[in-house]
Amino acid sequence: MLIHEYLSLTAERYPDKIAAVCGARRISYDTLHRRAKNFAAFLITQGLDKGDRVAVFIDSSIETIIAIFGILEAGGCLVVVNPSTHPERLGFILNDAGATFLIASAEKLGGVEQAMKQCAAPPGLILTGLTEADERRASFEQASETELPVMPRKIIDADLAAIIYTSGSTGKPKGVTHLHRTIDVVVDAVAEYLDHTPDDVILGVLPLSSSYGLLQVFVTFRTGGRIVLERGFGYPYEIIQRMKAEGVTGFAGAPTVFAIILRLEGLESEDFSRLRYITNAAAAMPPTFIPQLRKIFPSTKIYLMHGLTECLRTTFLPPEEIDAKPTSVGTGMKNVELWLEDTAGNRVPPGHVGEMMVRGSNIMQGYWNDPEGTANVLRPGRYPWERILRTRDLFTTDDDGYFHFVAREDELIKSRGEKVSPVEVEDVLYRLDAVHETRVIGVPDAVLGQAIRAEIVLKENHSLSVQEVKSHCRKNMEDFKVPQHIEFVPSLPKTQGGKIKRS
Repeated sequence: MLIHEYLSLTAERYPDKIAAVCGARRISYDTLHRRAKNFAAFLITQGLDKGDRVAVFIDSSIETIIAIFGILEAGGCLVVVNPSTHPERLGFILNDAGATFLIASAEKLGGVEQAMKQCAAPPGLILTGLTEADERRASFEQASETELPVMPRKIIDADLAAIIYTSGSTGKPKGVTHLHRTIDVVVDAVAEYLDHTPDDVILGVLPLSSSYGLLQVFVTFRTGGRIVLERGFGYPYEIIQRMKAEGVTGFAGAPTVFAIILRLEGLESEDFSRLRYITNAAAAMPPTFIPQLRKIFPSTKIYLMHGLTECLRTTFLPPEEIDAKPTSVGTGMKNVELWLEDTAGNRVPPGHVGEMMVRGSNIMQGYWNDPEGTANVLRPGRYPWERILRTRDLFTTDDDGYFHFVAREDELIKSRGEKVSPVEVEDVLYRLDAVHETRVIGVPDAVLGQAIRAEIVLKENHSLSVQEVKSHCRKNMEDFKVPQHIEFVPSLPKTQGGKIKRS
């Protein structure tokens, strides 16, 4: 199925149903579809060709959803950019993608114009909240409200649907390319294992520039549910009340989001009986979070998952398995084959660490404008036309074939001649009641090779000493895994998607 057909087909079935909510604003499927089609027609009349890239640089809103489906309806390629992106980075993305158009907020015009100076061919500018259009910029609201007689385009599932730029903390962002087909196969699988129905109301706090956030929208619209959009998780008490008021049934987050929830007071007395599931991806869920979340959400299923932008999703752990395997992200979803290899390319048996390899229709086509980077992660497969994805994620499997995350390949700490998983050390630190968030990294050391440093954010009104932390670690792990350096910090650095950075 083509991605924009999620909206058109659902609009036929449920025209009057509310499709999206953002603050006090609500929009039906029929109105959303009409405005997306109008915007698609506008782009075509302005010269958009099939495959042309269109960047979306606005806060998560109803306009964002209209833009996403309008671009795809027109045969364009979607490039959603995090609205907090710095002009220099925005300029790189626009120039690298060769964006034909840029949709941005009029409030951010100064930064947008600064970014566009980096572009060899500046994109056409379409602004939301524009009071008056001119020859240099168009009004998004006007474009999406005006009907134009344009014939629909022939689009197939092998057409490029999106370039999702990675939010890595070092180096230039890489543009991960996905076809309609690669996205659809993942949406179908996720919708199936989450048991999505038209009755679901999904809270969206993740940035739509991330594959995790974007998939939430696509899964919701494919199954006829409702998306409740929030611009991040900056006002958690307000968002919690919105969850209850809207009858939210599904909620996706990362460990940083769940750490915030667990810090809030009084939630155990609230009624979250409508919340059917929560999901975790982007980073490993500390096992100590699970019983704490159950106290707040006693009737809610918890899905632990793994994925990366290059293949969107790989595994999920059924909620009924979480007590038996709290450190696992489960097994491969349907239509995906996974295995682990050592550095020599040999498959490793259960209990041994190896890099996850992915085979399936969910794999990206490559990195945009980066054949060398593509060749480093996509290798020839079983058939001449097939490619296998190297994830750079290290796992072990147990005797039942379930995957257990160890570390990113470049984040593994090598200390005293031993390899240490930072996640394993963090899981031990999270067992301390006073720990709100933590990250463990390796730092250069002339004797050890790398010393282990733990940075800890304490919960409010809690205290810990360095000696208490070290004593706890010595009781719960081997000596070579105990951090040599412990630092209490007010906050930890995070990516635009809310994931804790390790570099």
